[in-house]
Amino acid sequence: MVDIKLITLSSLLAGQDSSLKDEVYDFLAKLDPEKRINFVDSPKAFPLFVIASGGSEAKFKAIYKRYPGPYFICPLGNRNSFAASLEIQSFLASKGLKSVFMNGNDKDAMEYLLSCGRAYSLLKKVKGKRLGLIGGPSDWLIASQCDPRLVKKKLGIDIVRITTSELEKEINNQNLGDEKTFFKLRKKTERLETLRGSLYIHSALLAIKKKYSIDGFTLRCFDLLDKYQNTSCLAFALLNDAGFTAACEGDVPSLLTMYLIQALTDKPSFMANPERMDVTHKEAVYAHCTCPFSMGNTYSLMTHFESGMGFGIRLKLAKQEVTMVKIAPELDRVVLKKGKILNNLEEDDICRTQIRVKFEDDISDCLEHPAGNHMVFTYDDVASTLSALMDIVNS
Repeated sequence: MVDIKLITLSSLLAGQDSSLKDEVYDFLAKLDPEKRINFVDSPKAFPLFVIASGGSEAKFKAIYKRYPGPYFICPLGNRNSFAASLEIQSFLASKGLKSVFMNGNDKDAMEYLLSCGRAYSLLKKVKGKRLGLIGGPSDWLIASQCDPRLVKKKLGIDIVRITTSELEKEINNQNLGDEKTFFKLRKKTERLETLRGSLYIHSALLAIKKKYSIDGFTLRCFDLLDKYQNTSCLAFALLNDAGFTAACEGDVPSLLTMYLIQALTDKPSFMANPERMDVTHKEAVYAHCTCPFSMGNTYSLMTHFESGMGFGIRLKLAKQEVTMVKIAPELDRVVLKKGKILNNLEEDDICRTQIRVKFEDDISDCLEHPAGNHMVFTYDDVASTLSALMDIVNS
């Protein structure tokens, strides 16, 4: 069920007609025969404007700024409601605002309304949340940076700057944290001191989480290599599985993408580098050295690819449908592709968790209009909701 706020507008004269209320209920029953909408009077619900008669135009103009776009305009079908709806839609167009005219049983418009309802609920859910940026973006992320003010304005999320030195202080405490995790993972490796070091990083990140009351973070993780001869890859896998979003390399757009997926689905996602693309066959290979364990069945603890240090996780992801997602740094668009994982690779010259994906649609635009050097994968179909979210925050 999707929560929708019903706003019925009519002229004063039409509003005095005792049959109008019944007509609205009949209209809604035809509009939503599958009963997927829960009509509620709540500011957290996305608005649907039912234009019940002519003379509603001025009322709409007086209130429309209180509500988010895109604006869904539904004429009741009589009392000059159709003409009034077209006047309202023309007014919105003159303001450069997006509107959707819902006339009759328009299935596409209904699906879009449901997506907007889910997206608006997601937006309300994440408003006021805090995400950490520890140490800043990696030097190579010259296009993958977000203005914290823009993130706050569009998503209502605060980006909290945290220094690497604060994390290092926590790591130096050498707190192992949950010893059950250590004893579980030691069955996967003989490098026990490296395992302890990885779990010190895990415990330190949990301490930062508590100190700053954050719901996720992205870390300039390569800075840990020289100082600790270790990586955060294992810690990230554990944190993402625990519902605490952890993104690599100080990449804020990827962090936002992963966090929104977690908030929407209650499941983690896989952040990866595009390694190569075959546009002709709509296939591509993606890889990274960390992935939530819950996204696969078997895994091994290898070394980190670039450094040969610490742990890099080789996880076998499920061979099933996936959605590839990435929110652009300006939060003005989202890259969305549906596909299927064909197989897991074991190549030596790329990061440890490797997937080959077959996409449903053309992928040439991923080369022509990329969104940075990372993409995010989820098993859930989040495409319509996140696309609608971009429409709402940019309306």
